[in-house]
Amino acid sequence: MIAGQASRQAVMAAGDRVLLVRPDGHEATGREVQARTTGLALALGKHGLAGQRIGLWSWNSAAAIEAHLATEWIGATRVPVDPGAPPAEATAVFKAAGVVGVVVDAAHATDAPAGALVHDDDSPLSATGTLEAREIPPGTTHLLYPRMAAEGQFLAVPMSYANWAACMAINAELYQGGHYGQGFDGTERFLTVQQIMHGTGMLGTFPFIHMGLPQVTLPRFDAAAVLEAAERHRATATFVVPGMVTRLADAAASAGASLPQAGGLRRIIYGGAPIAADDLTRAVGILGPVLIQVYGRFEGGWPLAILSAADHGALAAGHSPHAGSCGQPIPQTGLQIRPTPGHDTPWGELCVRNDMVVADWADPDGWCGLGDLARLDDDGYLYLGPRLDGMINTGSYHVYPQEVRDAITALPYVRAALVRGEDDPVWGQAVTAYVVAAPDAPGELGQGIREALKQRLASYKIPKRVIPVPALEDITPRP
Repeated sequence: MIAGQASRQAVMAAGDRVLLVRPDGHEATGREVQARTTGLALALGKHGLAGQRIGLWSWNSAAAIEAHLATEWIGATRVPVDPGAPPAEATAVFKAAGVVGVVVDAAHATDAPAGALVHDDDSPLSATGTLEAREIPPGTTHLLYPRMAAEGQFLAVPMSYANWAACMAINAELYQGGHYGQGFDGTERFLTVQQIMHGTGMLGTFPFIHMGLPQVTLPRFDAAAVLEAAERHRATATFVVPGMVTRLADAAASAGASLPQAGGLRRIIYGGAPIAADDLTRAVGILGPVLIQVYGRFEGGWPLAILSAADHGALAAGHSPHAGSCGQPIPQTGLQIRPTPGHDTPWGELCVRNDMVVADWADPDGWCGLGDLARLDDDGYLYLGPRLDGMINTGSYHVYPQEVRDAITALPYVRAALVRGEDDPVWGQAVTAYVVAAPDAPGELGQGIREALKQRLASYKIPKRVIPVPALEDITPRP
């Protein structure tokens, strides 16, 4: 296959139509995006990065999207790091992944590894020449999505170019087929507010590029700014995590009649965790019938199941038998609930098979066990239970307890720690640390640990609860 062929063709076909819009209203046409991305791709090639692993560390921007596309167009593997991660974490990920070069925006240039290349909206990296098509095996890794880098261990999901192409095609089918809400047409405009390295890139940012439709890109989430941008730029769709939905509802309620419902958004897609029943009812009442929940996994596909706007309306009205469900499986995936030791039927491990499944995570028959305990009801709605591997799902972000525990026990005043996810009405699960402290530990143990971890871990990995205990044996086991 030709690396980046679909996205290159889509950008070229856009021509003089607007594809990218900055917060200040500056618009870039397909022709302009093509020129800037091609120039960046040529520059990366001249630095010897074609076909190599490239680290990416930038806040949302047009330039960040160009960096992702340029990496694809030269047949390279992108290794993105959350822009809010501290330099120590970013450096650890890049080292563990074996990146050959790093591309950052101006905001990260000071903290970036030595030799990092800067590509920013106002200072683009570019070279001249002709960008030749690069043929690659379909199984070439396109996205190496980092899950954990700690104590020399690196866990990442190696999504291939073929997996990525399937994800783009499936999401376009879901939009155009009404699975993300009815009335999808050429007036659609996406609003990117969650960081593009996460689910929004797979479900909105890049599918809209592939469909040749425009999008507005905000550097980070701010509820009032999202609603204002949606109205000002006529955005119709966005993707957020559950905590952002409640903040959007709060902001819309505060704005009152000064903004249209949901800022004019026709579809607010969210994923990673359910919303508490009371918060869901309130959000639907304020934002309108625009909420759509998705469930997905990087190794198995984004998305895998959808809870529709109509389902949300029924839940808010108290008329639905599907409370707690994450929706119905998409038509493009196969699904099995496999019996799991220690769990009675109908509960079992959720397994999927589709073209998005990452080969390294699949069995010889192509089935991918997702590590989620799940069941299906008689109407075909999917319900999720706890993780089988102890991974923490907090506000749609996946956190591995070992990484957090290692960071905590590296502190000189900590003797031992246990980290796990515990139920939380806002985050689904809260990262919770039980800590055995030394006598010289700071009086405000939780505050001290959280401050120290800001230098080592992204904010979503830092424990929301730190509980001092005399010994780990004193901790009550989870049911």
